[in-house]
Amino acid sequence: MPSGRRCVRGLSASDGPIVEGSTDGITVIRNMIRAAALDTDLFNWAERTPAMIWQASGVVVLGGGLAAVGSWIGYENTAGDDLWNGIRQWLGLGDFPIPTEGGIFVVVALGVLSAVIGWFVWAVSTSFIGTRVFSGTTDVGEMLRVLGFAQAPRVLGVIPFLGPVAAVWVLVASVVAIREGLDFTTGRAVGTAIGGWLIWLVLQQTASVLLAAIF
Repeated sequence: MPSGRRCVRGLSASDGPIVEGSTDGITVIRNMIRAAALDTDLFNWAERTPAMIWQASGVVVLGGGLAAVGSWIGYENTAGDDLWNGIRQWLGLGDFPIPTEGGIFVVVALGVLSAVIGWFVWAVSTSFIGTRVFSGTTDVGEMLRVLGFAQAPRVLGVIPFLGPVAAVWVLVASVVAIREGLDFTTGRAVGTAIGGWLIWLVLQQTASVLLAAIF
């Protein structure tokens, strides 16, 4: 096998080995596809490979940026505005504040910022809940890596009205990532995900109110 390339359990070189620490575009895309396909080998590899934090962070930034673009396109269309805000109202989240100044660049910047902050909050909260409440084994670094890759389906959000589909897909991928990262059962992973989501929801609501006041 070529130097610098390793394969995780169940994968062969012909499957496209994961290159640890690589930020090559093709490699990152292949790993994003694996994450979106809920490939447990990918999540296990990310869990035990600190160098993959760069790939994981790239996935978070890319997903947040593209999802923001999709939201902007949807809001430019009245039907998209009504549909997306209707879903948010049904979930009890309220309208999403869209800046009136700065255009799409501000929206993308805020989308990326929100994605990165949410990633850190999600990782810290799931690490705490998973280890303290459900007796899992992990650390914040491991959760950052696995949950970063779990954000891969967010790129679908660039297509207007597919934001909710991407959100559900990310949630499912996150449960798998939490299960593999904390090395416990799916049931405990669901409980950890719910706890982490509630913490992020409270913080997101607070941020939404502040953004609405500013813009």
